Amino acid sequence: MRLTATLFLVMAASLTAADNGRLTDEERTFLVDQLEQTKTSVLESIAGLTAAQWTFKPGPDRWSVQQCAEHIVLAEGYIFAGSQKLLETPAVPRPEKSNSKVDHMIVAQVTDRSKKATAPEPLVPSGKFATPEEAVKAFTEARDKSIAYAKTTDAELRVHLGPGPAGPMDAYQVLLLMASHSARHTLQIREVEADPNFPKANAVLPRLGDPHRSAGL
Repeated sequence: MRLTATLFLVMAASLTAADNGRLTDEERTFLVDQLEQTKTSVLESIAGLTAAQWTFKPGPDRWSVQQCAEHIVLAEGYIFAGSQKLLETPAVPRPEKSNSKVDHMIVAQVTDRSKKATAPEPLVPSGKFATPEEAVKAFTEARDKSIAYAKTTDAELRVHLGPGPAGPMDAYQVLLLMASHSARHTLQIREVEADPNFPKANAVLPRLGDPHRSAGL
C-alpha cells in the first residue's frame, strides 16, 4: 500500500506540473542534458586551437571558427533573454504542441545543417574574442547560468508562447532551441576544421603587410 501511495503522489505531482505549465521531471532532465551535452561539444570543438586555426576562413563568404564561436556566445544571451521575455506574456492553456515529440523535433530541425539561415544583426560576429580562451570563458559563464536556471526554475515555461523559426514556441522550447543552436554551430566549426586548407597546428600567422593576410588563409 505504501508503494502504491508513493507512486500515486509522484504521478499526481507530474500531472500538476504539466497542467500549470511548470516542468515535469522528464522535461527538466531533457533540457539539462541538452544544455550540458552541447556545452561539452562547443568547448571540445575550440580547445587547443592555434591563432591561425582560430581565424582561418574556408572562403570569403564562410565564417571562421572565431566567428562561429562568437555567434554561439552572442546567441546564448539573446535566446535566453527571449525565453524570459515570453514569461511576461499572458499565460495560456498548455498548447497541444508543448509535448515531448515536438520538443525532440525542434532539436532535430535546429541542428539540421542542410537548411541554411541568416543570423540576425545582433548575432553577427565582429571579432570580439581574440583567442579561443576568451570565447571559452564567456560561453562557459553564460551556459553555466542557463544550466543552473534549468535545474532550479519553477517558472511556468510551458504556458507562455511566442513566435519561433517554425511557428509558435513555448518558453521551454526556446531554451531547447538555445541548446540546439549551439550544437548547430559546433557542427559548422567542425566543417571549418575539416577543410583541407585548415592550418596545421604548427602554422604561423602571416606577418603584417602580407598580401595573403586579408584572404583569411
